[in-house]
Amino acid sequence: MLLNPLTLHLPKTSLEAARLYKELEDSKVLAGGTFLLNSMKLLKSKGTKTARHILSLAKVDELKGISFQGDTLTIKSMTRINDLFDTPLPDGHLQILHTVCRNISTNPIRNMATVGGNLTCRYTWTEMGAVMIALDAKMHFLGADGKEEIVAAEDFFKNAARSEKLFTHVSLKTIKAAKTAYRRVRKTLHVDVPMLAVCIKTEISDKKWYNTRVGINNGVAFAQRDFILEEFLNKSTSSMDLGKEAMGHLTTVIYDTRSSDYKQHMFRVSLKSAIEEISNS
Repeated sequence: MLLNPLTLHLPKTSLEAARLYKELEDSKVLAGGTFLLNSMKLLKSKGTKTARHILSLAKVDELKGISFQGDTLTIKSMTRINDLFDTPLPDGHLQILHTVCRNISTNPIRNMATVGGNLTCRYTWTEMGAVMIALDAKMHFLGADGKEEIVAAEDFFKNAARSEKLFTHVSLKTIKAAKTAYRRVRKTLHVDVPMLAVCIKTEISDKKWYNTRVGINNGVAFAQRDFILEEFLNKSTSSMDLGKEAMGHLTTVIYDTRSSDYKQHMFRVSLKSAIEEISNS
């Protein structure tokens, strides 16, 4: 299907892209294109208006790549999912990023889709949101004035994944004492998008949990934290029964609102399994 008429813009620097993003009305940013192009085709088929300006970041080389500096991992927005998967990561909790990348769709999609596109596409069910919240990631944006804004992933998704500035990269801290576990359940056998996803990051000393963060994607709302479960786990000690005990300490509205019995059950199975993985490691 042909798209509606549009103007394609190809900036070569992040600042040029940020200025265009601010100036152009009725515009969309094109990263890997796996979300945007399908969305525009769907809107056209329904007779709905589509963007008149497409701002492609394909030529902005400074938005591509992965680097380490001190204890900080930086993932630039135009880094492809497979590039992140193929990048060696330090032993420890950030290895969870490889697991998440492996779960995203198919290999052809992972060769096109970008980290930035997954985080900012504004679909509630994408993979990266809950993980970035659990890892306490910081999202970096560039304004048309050249000034950087840093927003916690948690706050970005609280704001319904909206920003008037250009997303440039995400940064994460390496934490030696941290452990992570990730679970996701696909929507159907034939539709490999997550119906739900759970990511838990905690630090453990003498089997005691602290600095726990629980990121949840229920597929309905944007990714969020379960503070009640976090509070319980931060008072807990690793044990064989910790996963079972934790099921009595959930923010149930996250899991049960607009959920089928199956989905509610799978949330609890996933959470229990993730907690047991960390507790028994």
